[in-house]
Amino acid sequence: MRRQRSVRRNTLRRTPKRNTSKRTPKRKTLRRNTSKRSVRTNKKHINVNYDLYNGDKWDNYRLGDIINGHFICWNKVCLNKTITNKRLLREICEELEHDLDNDTEKENREWCRDNKDNWVNPRNHKQGYLDSIHKNYPKSIATKYVKYVGYPKTYKIFHYPTIQKIFKELKYKKPDKDSLVIHLRLGDTVAKSYGSEYSFGLDYYKELLEEVKQNPKIKKIDIVTGLHKNVYVKQSNQRLNQIIRLFKKFYPVDVILTKNPDKDFYYMCNSKYFAKSGGGFSGLITDIVSRKSSNVIYEL
Repeated sequence: MRRQRSVRRNTLRRTPKRNTSKRTPKRKTLRRNTSKRSVRTNKKHINVNYDLYNGDKWDNYRLGDIINGHFICWNKVCLNKTITNKRLLREICEELEHDLDNDTEKENREWCRDNKDNWVNPRNHKQGYLDSIHKNYPKSIATKYVKYVGYPKTYKIFHYPTIQKIFKELKYKKPDKDSLVIHLRLGDTVAKSYGSEYSFGLDYYKELLEEVKQNPKIKKIDIVTGLHKNVYVKQSNQRLNQIIRLFKKFYPVDVILTKNPDKDFYYMCNSKYFAKSGGGFSGLITDIVSRKSSNVIYEL
């Protein structure tokens, strides 16, 4: 009997292991420069009650799981659908703790029954998520990615040329080159049960600020955030305002609320300076930003 798997809805899974030595340049980090520090400003922050929820339109939009190929495995386990690249299918399933050789049909049926939120079409539980992506989220990055990598015949995980192709088709806003872009995970991830796996506490950002102050090229801060589920709104606003107040002592701070996860993804992936959050989605963005050797990733 295999060990129990516990999966939360709408939470990105661990990113499948990839050979980053071949495709991702070594991340650039800045040496500490004590001769030039950011000047403290006198601007005081007044708490703002931000409208953080992205809206029902984007509920259960799973771009990270799409790019990382997780639905390919769940299609096999729950719908008995397969792709021509059997080796890739097996690798993805092993990463998600599905044993295609030894898991029994009964075990698979029980898992699929208990975890419908992970693999079904949220608007029609008789369909798989991947097969309905083009209807539920037309013209989205996820829909384009699924089409361009050859689904349903085959698939490619984290296929950077495909991501570049999609980005060239978009005309969304990009950050300025002197901005530090902070990805801030809020919503359900601020719950105590998550710990610091996805959402970091104020002490983390105090340390981050000290690192950022050593880089004289950074002139302002962009905080990209939003809620994919309309929960923990009060706590999320409290955390956001704390972090704004912290950085506003030294930098102009903008809160980027597009209410569109595709626009957020595009914006962060075009960062010159990027501070990641926890979770696979932020890790995915980090891998993309790291493709350009002159970019800088801040991760403590």
